[in-house]
Amino acid sequence: MSSKKIKLASSSETEERKREIQLLINIAEPDPQYQPFILTDEASLLDAVGTEPTEIARRLDTYFDMEMRLDLSLPLWRLVDRIKQLLPQWPGD
Repeated sequence: MSSKKIKLASSSETEERKREIQLLINIAEPDPQYQPFILTDEASLLDAVGTEPTEIARRLDTYFDMEMRLDLSLPLWRLVDRIKQLLPQWPGD
C-alpha cells in the first residue's frame, strides 16, 4: 500500500475572511449537511455549494435587500472583498 499525500491549494486568504465566507455559504446553502468542510483560496461560491446560481443570486439579493449582480465564479475571498467595496459596513458586528 502506497501512501499518497494530497496537496491542497492555499487557504490563507479564505482563513482571513472566514466569518464573511461562512455567512455567504449560509445564505447560499442554509443546510449545514450540504456545506463544504474544506475550502481553498481557489474555491468559488459555485464550487462550495450545489445550489443553482440563479437561486444563490436571488438569496444574496434578498439578504442584502438590493440587486447585487455579483460574479459568483470569483474565489470566495475575492467575492467578500467585492461585497465590502460595495457595502463597506458589511457584515457589521
